[in-house]
Amino acid sequence: MHYLVDYHVHTDNSFDSNARMEDYCRRAIEIGLKEIAFTEHFDLNPKDKGLGYFNFEDYSEEIEKCREMFGDRLKIKKGLELGEPHLYLEEHESFLRDKDFDFLLGSVHFIGERVLHREYAPDEDEREVYLEYFEQVLETARKGNYHSLGHLDVLKRYVPKRFKKFYASQYQEIVREILTAVINRSRGIEINTSCFRQGLGEPLPTIEIIKWYKELGGQIITIGTDAHHVRHLGQGLNEGMEILKDLGFKGFYTFTQGEPHLVKF
Repeated sequence: MHYLVDYHVHTDNSFDSNARMEDYCRRAIEIGLKEIAFTEHFDLNPKDKGLGYFNFEDYSEEIEKCREMFGDRLKIKKGLELGEPHLYLEEHESFLRDKDFDFLLGSVHFIGERVLHREYAPDEDEREVYLEYFEQVLETARKGNYHSLGHLDVLKRYVPKRFKKFYASQYQEIVREILTAVINRSRGIEINTSCFRQGLGEPLPTIEIIKWYKELGGQIITIGTDAHHVRHLGQGLNEGMEILKDLGFKGFYTFTQGEPHLVKF
């Protein structure tokens, strides 16, 4: 049996979840998880619904309570999902300076003031939309404060049905720039398994992008479900790990106080 971890989980400390941390921990033990990282949204975009929602003191108190209750059976990591970290370098640095987070995901959910899951105008060109998104991801990869780059091609989840199916090969140049920037900074990327439960049939990012990452020398890769409900916890982890094994990765990574640790298959 694999050493199972879920490194992308949201509780009611995030604006878009009602799930309780304690319930996640109980479920994690039930399904055999060894580690869980609670990566709550921390967003600073003025248009974001989660602006100002996260409370570090309440979150930390819950973490410590759960560690006391379940710590002999489950490693519980403190994490954040930072939105558009390339745009808020000073603010993030100031907030994180005296905090004891284990793990930071860097994610892009906005292009300017426009959230990804918005209404798209009929005349919007799909290539321009994707390139504009990837330019933002590239800036996060180059500048942002993160340990792992979250759901690199997540835009494909939100675009209108009139857009053609996303093929990474059509955006290979900029995606490889993103991956190279990640590798040059000794950071990692996330394999996000949420798309399996959402019917897309492939992870985020697509397998082709994960292949490029390995070809370019990338090693650090984390795995998470992007759970917002307790029922999501652990879904697709085994499929995600089989993909990594098939591509020749030695294992996946966990983090403690920002330090990466390889968990071999």
